[in-house]
Amino acid sequence: MISLSLLKFPPKDTKVFDRPHVEKAAHTGRVKIALLRDDSIRYVTRCVLAGMYLSIVVFVYWSLINDLGATPYGKLLGSMFFGVGLAMIVLTNTELFTSNNLYLAISCYEGTTTWRSAGALWGVCYIGNLLGAVIIASLLYATGIIDDLPANHALYVGALHKAHEAAAVIFWRGVLANWLVCLAVRLALRCHEEIAKIVILILVVFMFLYLGGEHSIANMATFSVALIGKSSLSLGGAMYNELFATLGNIVGGVLFIAIPFAYINPPAPIEMPQPAPATDPNRGHE
Repeated sequence: MISLSLLKFPPKDTKVFDRPHVEKAAHTGRVKIALLRDDSIRYVTRCVLAGMYLSIVVFVYWSLINDLGATPYGKLLGSMFFGVGLAMIVLTNTELFTSNNLYLAISCYEGTTTWRSAGALWGVCYIGNLLGAVIIASLLYATGIIDDLPANHALYVGALHKAHEAAAVIFWRGVLANWLVCLAVRLALRCHEEIAKIVILILVVFMFLYLGGEHSIANMATFSVALIGKSSLSLGGAMYNELFATLGNIVGGVLFIAIPFAYINPPAPIEMPQPAPATDPNRGHE
């Protein structure tokens, strides 16, 4: 029979749990809110930079898919390369909407921030990431790179495919994508060395790309280039995909990673000091 003492949760030795990492994530969420409140221009700049970093990686991803698509290695190499984008964002401490779903949901669950402030930060970060995607698309257009893309380029084909998927498919692929993105970030919290972070980010993000997940910010980059270039994609089609991909990303990050992560690693109970044993006042007179 299992002793009831073994079922107490959490045990006094909490080293087997990830409570310190939950507290670190909650603290990070609080710091992000404070930065947005106290220095909004600096915060928005971080968001724009993250959008730029991810967007240039997205373009290279589609180029690899296009150039190596006839080989067995195109999708493999493209998906493997995509994780470089998240690694760049994590290592430069810039702001990505999807990973912020993790941090802010944990800080709200822990009570260090409010859901209202989290929603405001997500909105600002989302717009900043979009601006970064537009900047990179404009840069690629100015260099003539977009003009050189053929009408049947993989990016254009992929953008049209995304815009014509069923809403439920986009949503659940969005859940899948940000479940894995936030899982990668959550695992990176445990890494002490930068090389370990890079490896885990690339490998976990590889899975969502290889499986065809829908990442709202990555899609911003794809759609920005497609709308500027020779694609027949419409703005309405891009917005349709973004709506359901974004909702799926939020559900995947918040309900599939952030809240379960905080829930299974609760704070240790506060142990009340035990009262000193009472002494007999007549004991010394015996």
